[in-house]
Amino acid sequence: MTDAAVVGRLLDEYHERWVAPSAIRLLAGSERQSRVTYRVTLPDGGTQIIRAFRADEPVPAHGRDVAGENLAAWLTGRARTLALLADAAYPAPRPVRTRTGELIGVAGPWLSWTTTYADGPVVEPSLYQLRLIGRALGHLHSVAALPGGDRIGDGPAGLASRHPAVAVPACLARLEAVASRVPAAWRPMHTEFRDALVRIGAAAGALPETIVHGDVWARNVVQSAPSQVTFIDWETGGRGLAVLDLGNALVECHLDAALPDDQADRWLITPSAERVAALASGYAEFRSLSAAEAGLLPAAAIFSAAVVGSLHFDQALSAGVDGPVMDARLSRLANRLAVADDVAALALPHLTG
Repeated sequence: MTDAAVVGRLLDEYHERWVAPSAIRLLAGSERQSRVTYRVTLPDGGTQIIRAFRADEPVPAHGRDVAGENLAAWLTGRARTLALLADAAYPAPRPVRTRTGELIGVAGPWLSWTTTYADGPVVEPSLYQLRLIGRALGHLHSVAALPGGDRIGDGPAGLASRHPAVAVPACLARLEAVASRVPAAWRPMHTEFRDALVRIGAAAGALPETIVHGDVWARNVVQSAPSQVTFIDWETGGRGLAVLDLGNALVECHLDAALPDDQADRWLITPSAERVAALASGYAEFRSLSAAEAGLLPAAAIFSAAVVGSLHFDQALSAGVDGPVMDARLSRLANRLAVADDVAALALPHLTG
């Protein structure tokens, strides 16, 4: 099947009217790969993003710890999450249904997930934009459509890819599998990852569950209006713990969208009281942390590094991946561990009311 044929079948799932070839832009992938993404400009001027995945492929790597889900179930969970947010009038990309009303399309060997396009420039982010990001995150965590998530009849939102109920056991298993082979220089990092995961796993059941984005940082945020930002790229989102989403955002708020991917040292951060205060103050406009969440915030600031670290340790020690790229990855993880306590300490006065 050619790219043109794939596009035609995907468009037919959603639109009765003809869409000109010039209105279709390939954003990523191709029909010869396991996934492909298109941006489509409609005759009425609206814009949509069509993400298509081969139905026989596994869940993408960033969603791998969502237990027991095949690709169709995983995509349905992502679409239900955005449908729930639409029902709650939260500003996010909206799910686009097929012509028969389904959230997920089927076009031959392809499954498709289509959303509206969130227009606007990617944030830099400035301190003002960081405050807007904090407000958007606090608003997201305050959406009250959970429990059940069934207000619109589509079923509950899917689990976030790093929901602790599944991510913690999976990450601990990866760390345990390589424990006997961890070099002495890496052992403190291995121990900190494990300790943070154990602590989060033990506390998770007593903390409120909400909708999370899962990967809030500058490249996943657009300035959609002068006083509003919108989160994009919701593939890691779903039901999860607010404090883990917040902990990651407080660390990643130090990264700018324009960072060069090939300069590893530019991805290392030094805690900024101004950046942390801007995001945390915006968050607190919608939500304060409970005492239990506040106590877990230092571990929450490590959580994403622990998840990624378990994957990198597995690659390095089980699959033999090494060299400059792996060195840069581990250096970044060590940096996140080193700054997590300081970031949490800077944020807490703004978050606990």
